[in-house]
Amino acid sequence: MMSKIFLLIGITCLGLYGFFAVQAHFHQQALEQQLYEPVKSTMPVPGPARGKHLQEGDLFGRLEIPRLNMSVMVMEGDQDETLRLGAGHIPGTTLVIAGHRDSFFRPLKDIQPRDIIRFTTPQGTTEYRVVWAKIVGPQDTWVLNNHSDDVMTLITCYPFYYIGPAPERFVVEAMKN
Repeated sequence: MMSKIFLLIGITCLGLYGFFAVQAHFHQQALEQQLYEPVKSTMPVPGPARGKHLQEGDLFGRLEIPRLNMSVMVMEGDQDETLRLGAGHIPGTTLVIAGHRDSFFRPLKDIQPRDIIRFTTPQGTTEYRVVWAKIVGPQDTWVLNNHSDDVMTLITCYPFYYIGPAPERFVVEAMKN
């Protein structure tokens, strides 16, 4: 009897994981279509300089790291629902982007200095080059103090392969090319 209960729990967990993965995939596709639609003059344009006008979950841009074969749509906000569906621009920052280590930001484990990061908005594409990547504590909020359009900061939890709430943060900083 216990084995049937555990089997049912396992199937339920796998089903939920599959549901969330499919939901995130379709949401990413919808955001990508939105990114390349003509921008209406009455709508705020997503991007580093205009992020403060966006609402939680609105399209902010597309982040690509070619060497890592990584591409993720970025939305405004850092709430759980937003980060479950993609990466999120942290409100009140210029260009600080967060993502979950066990999904969209998992490839960051292989990031290296000098890697190219492309950020695309309806305004165009900007290239950044990775300067450093380091591990910091969750209390190290200085990593959010980016006030320049010339700097992009990516943040995820660390270690990458950890069960439960991760004790540290993995931070990548890149400068505009």
